[in-house]
Amino acid sequence: MNQEPIDIITVGNRPVRLSRPVLPHAARRLAETLPKLNALNEAGKSQADAATALEVSVGAVRTWIALAGISWSNLNRRGPYAKRNK
Repeated sequence: MNQEPIDIITVGNRPVRLSRPVLPHAARRLAETLPKLNALNEAGKSQADAATALEVSVGAVRTWIALAGISWSNLNRRGPYAKRNK
């Protein structure tokens, strides 16, 4: 069951180069999910909202974002943190 990694997927009719090679089953899932992910990003949803909508973890959404090279528009940033006095 040796499968060759894939580094280019086709979404719609355009090829998308991935940041690193993935196995074929992961490439198929990413090709199916990428249009939904782009739509959620364009709608201004946070990564947590996207994860809930796609019924996956935030970590999975972040992995897909990194693989596809998407620049996420609505990042919920943490901080500023209060400084502690010791």
